[in-house]
Amino acid sequence: MSATPAAAQLDQVRAETRLPLAAAAVFEFLADIERLLRLNPHLAVETWQPLPDGVRFAAHNETSGRRLETLIRVETTQSTRTVVLRYGDGLKQATTLAVEAAEGGGCRLIITELYPIIMDAQDPRVAEVDRSLGPWVDAIRRHLLGRRRWGRLPGWRWWHESFLPGMAPRQRRIVRMIVWVGVLEFVVFVFVAAIFWAQRRGG
Repeated sequence: MSATPAAAQLDQVRAETRLPLAAAAVFEFLADIERLLRLNPHLAVETWQPLPDGVRFAAHNETSGRRLETLIRVETTQSTRTVVLRYGDGLKQATTLAVEAAEGGGCRLIITELYPIIMDAQDPRVAEVDRSLGPWVDAIRRHLLGRRRWGRLPGWRWWHESFLPGMAPRQRRIVRMIVWVGVLEFVVFVFVAAIFWAQRRGG
């Protein structure tokens, strides 16, 4: 995964990752915009109201510390495998998600965000720039790879695509920590029980 400001245009930020998945399958995954945005580990979605040509939503971005409430127009182009999210309010003007077939198999997921050009580094609008793009692409990659590996297990998709995404990012991190602590405690219990059983059997 890479996330770098575009060299030619200062009003773009771009991130991409390569996936060992079919381009058509990844593009199909992008169709669920709510699931896609909720995968962002720094975006706490507060309200989500679907509309005929998009959605109105409110969210808090942990990286900027700002709350955004806006209308998003969704433009999907099947022929080029692109999805464009156009924002009605806020500094960010649009987010473009594109899926391209990669040489040697798999595909590349490229996300580009557009902002108005700000020449003055002291401009207060700089604080509104969303710095969660890199972590978001990483989260999408981990989710898609996990989905391919574990998606057929009962409950996996409900847990990772319905239950956890319904929480704020901080709550998700706490839940994951509790789960891993519980798993670790169970493993320790089984280990101790096995030793106790082996000692009794040997005695």
